[in-house]
Amino acid sequence: MVVDDTDQKLQSSLEAQSSDIRVIPAPARAPGALGGLWVKLAAGYRCVLETFPFDVLLRLDADALVIGSDIAEAAMGRFKTDAHLGMLGSYRVGPDGTPRSWKDAADVLRSECGLRGLDRPRMRSVLRILRSAATENGYVSGEHPLGGAYLHSAAAVRAIASRGWLDLPALRHSHLGEDHLFALLTVAAGFRIGDFGGPDDPLALRWKGLSAAPADLLASNKLVVHSVRFWDHLGEDEIRAIFAEARRTSSDSDP
Repeated sequence: MVVDDTDQKLQSSLEAQSSDIRVIPAPARAPGALGGLWVKLAAGYRCVLETFPFDVLLRLDADALVIGSDIAEAAMGRFKTDAHLGMLGSYRVGPDGTPRSWKDAADVLRSECGLRGLDRPRMRSVLRILRSAATENGYVSGEHPLGGAYLHSAAAVRAIASRGWLDLPALRHSHLGEDHLFALLTVAAGFRIGDFGGPDDPLALRWKGLSAAPADLLASNKLVVHSVRFWDHLGEDEIRAIFAEARRTSSDSDP
C-alpha cells in the first residue's frame, strides 16, 4: 500500500509491478506533515483493512528501506510474546542504545490539550478524549517510536479502527507528528509499544541520515533502515545502489 501525496504519477508505474500493490492519493485538506501526514496515513491504514488480509502492518517513510528479509516474521514473533503489545519501533532507545526523549511531543500534547488548543476546539476535544483513554492504560505523555518506520499488529490496527479513530480529520490541525498520534491511539486502544530498534533489534533508524555505514548495517543483519538520504560522504542514490547490489548478490547466491 502506497499513499501518494505528490502528483499521482507513481500509481500506474507501481501498480504495474504487482497485483499486490495498491496506490491511493492522499486525502484532500490534509497538507504537509505532522497532523496532516497522520490523516494521509490513516487513509492508508483504512484502505489496507478494506483490501488486504495481514498480520503485521509495516509503515515506512519514502526514505526508509527494507534491506533484509523476514521483518514481518520477526515482528510477529515479538507480538506473539505479549497479546497487549501492538506497536514496535525505535521506541525507548535508538540503534546505538542511546535513550530517546519524548519531551517535545509531551510539550505539544499538553499545549494543544490546554489553552493553545482553544483556537481549534474540535482538535482539542479529540486530543483530550484520546489522552484520557490512553492515560487510563498507562500512557506516558509523548511516548512514541520514531516515525521513519514502525510496525503495528493487526489486532491493534483493528482495535483503533473499531473505535472510529482512523477517521479523525480534526487532527490535521495538530502539531503532533504522525508517530506521536499513532502511539497515542495505540495506547488509548489498550495496547503497548515495544522496542524494536535497539542495538540488537531489526530496525536501525535515525531521524536524519543512516545510523551506520551501509556495510555495517548489512553485516549486523538489520532489516529496515532510515534515513537513506545520506551517510558520511555518500548520497541517497549511492546508498540505495549499495543496498540494491547487496540484494542482488544475496539473490544470486540462494540455492
